Amino acid sequence: MSRRTSAFARQWSWPIALAVLTCFGLLSALIGEGGLWWGLSWIALAMPLLVILRYWPLRRLLMRKTR
Repeated sequence: MSRRTSAFARQWSWPIALAVLTCFGLLSALIGEGGLWWGLSWIALAMPLLVILRYWPLRRLLMRKTR
């Protein structure tokens, strides 16, 4: 049972963390009152985009090798 839990955590921990971060960014932009909250929302919403930009070339490289 622990092997299955370990596989689940290994596979889904980053997507869940990015989803929570995105929800925090959206809520802080909607509910927050100016300054600090808007800055936090920009940072929180930029993180998933930075992750995408970081791993996009790696995905292309892996797709070329499988062809």
